[in-house]
Amino acid sequence: MVSAIGFGLSPLFATRAFDAGVDPVAASFLRIFTLMCVLSPWASQLRGWGREARLVMAGGAASMLGFAGYFVALQHAPVAAATVVYYTYPVLVLLLSAAIWHQPLRLREGVVCASVLLGVVLAVGPIGVSGALLVALLPALAAPVGWAVFLLVLSGPASEMPTLAKVFAGAAGGTLALLPLTLWTSGPRLLPLESGAIASVGLLTLCTLAIPAVLVTWGAARSGERATAMIGSLEFAVAVSAGWALMGDRLGVIQLAGIALVLAGAAMAATDNRRTVATAGTHEPGRLLPLLRVLTPHRS
Repeated sequence: MVSAIGFGLSPLFATRAFDAGVDPVAASFLRIFTLMCVLSPWASQLRGWGREARLVMAGGAASMLGFAGYFVALQHAPVAAATVVYYTYPVLVLLLSAAIWHQPLRLREGVVCASVLLGVVLAVGPIGVSGALLVALLPALAAPVGWAVFLLVLSGPASEMPTLAKVFAGAAGGTLALLPLTLWTSGPRLLPLESGAIASVGLLTLCTLAIPAVLVTWGAARSGERATAMIGSLEFAVAVSAGWALMGDRLGVIQLAGIALVLAGAAMAATDNRRTVATAGTHEPGRLLPLLRVLTPHRS
């Protein structure tokens, strides 16, 4: 829940970084590279977790590529439209969890998903659909997919890994995935030397990635991917509230009703006593996807 506050501030700090002249892909790379460097002393804790670490790196790569796409969409498409696309990730987590772990969907979880999605749609207001908008939103489609995959990895086969080592592995995967894309789009000059650009990237890294990443990595292994995704929808309420308080966005009755639905969905998920924690130790090997069965070692 606390990590949702930091993630919810991403649109605010990201747009300010873009206004300071920072390229969206470069911003994504700089913040994940900085996190990897800060956590490098914990890399030694990955000994004995080779296969899980590779899985976390793959999940981190998918997640960071997705967020890079989301940042690109924020620059070229309306924030409201990109937001709706991103907040489909609770639905994806629910479906992927059911498909991978063979656990049935529950009515309560479906109600939570419906509440969150309806709340998001109401809060962002009407969006005029056009061919140009759909093209601009294409990069944002990677964000919910990447984040959903990463949540399944964090709460599943990598749940028993040390938290900081796990965050480092995810950051390393994201760095490796974004490096060639960043060099192609920005070249060697990643960050403008103006103080405003440096400060904006620093805030973007600390507030919307470093602290939330550690918290959600620790929490996802304990609450399960489904509850984590639903509770994480709180970040939408934070993002809208930040836009109202700091950017002068207006909130009408419909927007407030949408936020209330999102909060209600998150509250339902937070008070759910049944948790879906998908670890290698709690599932029969035959019920895992072949890839996870190969990559996850059997520990005595």
